Amino acid sequence: MSGVDFDEFAARPRTFHVIAERDEDERPVLTISDELQRRPRGAGSCLTLAAAALSWVDARGSGDADAIAGLLHELAGLARRARRCDERLYRWVRI
Repeated sequence: MSGVDFDEFAARPRTFHVIAERDEDERPVLTISDELQRRPRGAGSCLTLAAAALSWVDARGSGDADAIAGLLHELAGLARRARRCDERLYRWVRI
């Protein structure tokens, strides 16, 4: 969704930085870049999110594009609410 390859995206500011850990690195909280937080909000239409989901499934060679599109739709709503409140999104990874 960023329009660049993963390595370039991961090198950008506020992308996947660990800001908190619990249980000896098994539950990190990671930053979500401002760019990625803006992207789903700006994606707008369900068709755009469905296309992004299908691209994800094609790149990975597996997955449920409809389920991923639904998650992207929820993420877009969450991103809109965060931006209205001048807040940021974070990802909690449970391993």
